[in-house]
Amino acid sequence: MVSHTFVGMANNPRDLTPNEQNDLTNLDSPDVPDYTGDGLYTRTGKAAPTEIFPRGEQNNGPLIPQTPETTGVERTTETVDMDREPAYVATEPAYAETAETTEPAVVEEETRRGTTDFGLFLMRLFLGAFLIIDSVAIFFRLGGNEGISGLESAFADYPYGSGLAVVVPTLELAAGVFLLLGLLTPIAALVAIAVTGFMALHAFVSQSDGFNVFAWTPETWVPVMLLAASLVVQFTGPGRYGIDASRGWAKRPLVSSWIGVLLGLAAAGLIWWFGTGVNPVA
Repeated sequence: MVSHTFVGMANNPRDLTPNEQNDLTNLDSPDVPDYTGDGLYTRTGKAAPTEIFPRGEQNNGPLIPQTPETTGVERTTETVDMDREPAYVATEPAYAETAETTEPAVVEEETRRGTTDFGLFLMRLFLGAFLIIDSVAIFFRLGGNEGISGLESAFADYPYGSGLAVVVPTLELAAGVFLLLGLLTPIAALVAIAVTGFMALHAFVSQSDGFNVFAWTPETWVPVMLLAASLVVQFTGPGRYGIDASRGWAKRPLVSSWIGVLLGLAAAGLIWWFGTGVNPVA
């Protein structure tokens, strides 16, 4: 059995090396055999075989296949199958498509408060206005008020009555202004609790009816009700009609309200203790 030796020949002249182009001449037709000067039978075109047939003696003999037996040398060649058309490979897009998981937008549902905010505004308005009016009347002796000297007479039994006569209306004015504006309401309510708490203790000590609330006069009830209003504002917050409307304590006062109440009551007790020399607990 004769074994053929295959040599990879380019089907396209543009893919030939310079040596192969010099060997291949007279290529009139892509499928016409050509006898080159080196005694090789070649054929070009798509149907061209890759076999090489050397001629016989003096290049005039019959074409015989070149085999290891005839040449005495084992020749091994390698053929390479090359595609003539460009290969288009379907590639995946460079980006990876990910499933978008969008959570529904959480829309904060506004709580219907009705007239709550307006009621809180009225509370702040009346409480702040009373504190402002009372303090201004004391400082400027308006409406027949005896002024600071009148407070000194009222606090005459206390060791530091003259100092209390100045401190009390000053704290009233500061707390009243801030409450009226709805600005820094927790602190303003704390100051209001302190000053109204002191005035409530003073009114309770000054009257002789003790805890008989039915016998209390307006001079006793007014400071007590002012203290109650200050506590309410501290717990409820200023509402949405004020400068603090965007603050958290304007809508939902939390632990800070309890802290403000405790500090305000403690401040009232300290003012009473150091101002009067009387232990409020006793």
